[in-house]
Amino acid sequence: MRCCTALVAVVACVVATPSYAQSASADSLSIVQLELEMMRLLERRAIDEYAQHLAPNYARTTQRGRFETRDQALAAWRAAGPGPAVTPTELWVRVYGDAAVLTGLLVSAGGGPRIRITKTFVRINGRWLLASLQGTVADTAAVPTN
Repeated sequence: MRCCTALVAVVACVVATPSYAQSASADSLSIVQLELEMMRLLERRAIDEYAQHLAPNYARTTQRGRFETRDQALAAWRAAGPGPAVTPTELWVRVYGDAAVLTGLLVSAGGGPRIRITKTFVRINGRWLLASLQGTVADTAAVPTN
């Protein structure tokens, strides 16, 4: 239920946020829906299902600046215990043909660190896949104004 509420809120933000001057294209909405689905899969630790949404050459840069390949990232998620539930906020999608960039802020339940994310998605054979992820601990004093 929380995810459905989050989806409605995110879609409303994508549609109604003039400060970003973003169009609510079908591709933008598809990326937001995919992001929310992938978040649910990670919460459930459904790593094999999550892996189906990763590009073959997926890579991530962790919060500590470590580069990981697709296989390394999947192994790290499999080894990790359950983490706190997070709520994605401030999602913003920009689509460039068969590539898209999603930025946002992940807020942990229980007051954990806020993580600023940048994700790159690519459309391969008509399907959006996550190609890269960068996560950085957000400075709680720095709030974007636009």
